[in-house]
Amino acid sequence: MDKYYVNFDNATDRTWSMAVYQTLPNSIGLDSVAWKLTTVPKSGSSGVFWEVNYNVSLAAYRQDTPLGVYYASQTLDAHLGFEWDIVYKDGVQQLELVDALDSTQADHIVINNKSGLEANPGIGMSGMGSVFKRNVLSNASAQFKVTPIYWVGLFRDVVIGEVISSNVEVGPFKLGFAEGSNVATITAIRQGDAIECSTAYSRR
Repeated sequence: MDKYYVNFDNATDRTWSMAVYQTLPNSIGLDSVAWKLTTVPKSGSSGVFWEVNYNVSLAAYRQDTPLGVYYASQTLDAHLGFEWDIVYKDGVQQLELVDALDSTQADHIVINNKSGLEANPGIGMSGMGSVFKRNVLSNASAQFKVTPIYWVGLFRDVVIGEVISSNVEVGPFKLGFAEGSNVATITAIRQGDAIECSTAYSRR
């Protein structure tokens, strides 16, 4: 199972939170959220990592920040090329595995809402949702073509599950793990009034 690392060296004069998030360029109408997060003081270092094992998620969306936050109520291990239903059972919405999709959708995950209520389904990796479809109506579906692009940004204040958009203060920077590399080290420095970042790649 592939494992990736993003290290953050904060050589600035203040504390920054580094968040890694994903986009799915071939799927529309999705919210990307702060997925992996670490907060590092000035002259400090920390990092995050993940394994490429997929999940499906259900979440509640709340307007706790200007852009909102997703709070996962259920996250299950999943494989690409499978279909799931959201059902209402035991007084709560929950996910149930249905069956494999046809071979033309081998890189998809499809989640059908059969719960009778609106739902916020998502997919992710390493035990946590990374992208969500908000307010999917009952008898509608969310289709995720899982071809993730990884991004990193610096924030003054961000929480896990927070929607990512204009709240990135430094960046975002696209992570481009070349073949053979699985470690990205982000170094932030102050240049005058600006914060500048560099990225170096290696193998662990």
